[in-house]
Parts: sequence; C-alpha cells; structure tokens
Amino acid sequence: MNQGSPNPQINVSKIPGAGGIAGAIFAFGSMLIFLIGIPRLRFFLLAAIVLGCGVALVLRFVRRETPGKPWILSDTPVSNTASSAARPADNPRDDLRRELRALSPA
Repeated sequence: MNQGSPNPQINVSKIPGAGGIAGAIFAFGSMLIFLIGIPRLRFFLLAAIVLGCGVALVLRFVRRETPGKPWILSDTPVSNTASSAARPADNPRDDLRRELRALSPA
C-alpha cells in the first residue's frame, strides 16, 4: 500500500451531533448500539446510574453554611464602606470577629 494514499475512514469528530432533539437522538442511538454490541457495558451503565443518583442525593442534602453563597470566594478583601456596613454580614463568624476586635484593648 502506498504511504501517500488517503485512508478512507469515517471520522467521528466530523459527524454533527449538536444539542436539541437531534443531539439527544444521536446520543441515545449511539448508547443503544454500544449496549447491544458489548453486553458487559450494561453493568457499567447500571453502576453509573446508581452512582449518579447517590451523588445527586448527597449534593441535594448536604448542608451549606449559607444557601446561595458562592463556593469560590474572591481573593480581594471586602471594603468597609457605609453601604457594606448597612447590610447584614454574609458570614456571622466574620461579624463576631469584628466585634471581638473592637472589644479587645489596643
């Protein structure tokens, strides 16, 4: 076989499978083809469903300090301006620390 000749194969990365109903049909069809062709994958599918439901339950019932508070905090300090002093503190511990510092002798 000549090294310079093109290799005619289907390139999966070139098949469009965008979002929406067409993407869902493509994903579901591909999943069925693999599950029918490789029966051992059925066990992995069942394990993935059970594990996914377990992770979803843990995330649902995990108690958070403040609901709605961002998980990734910014590195910049919060400035103590009149507008920030008028609103309640996001973290009660920080408010307590400020009060304790004010009570301590200088």
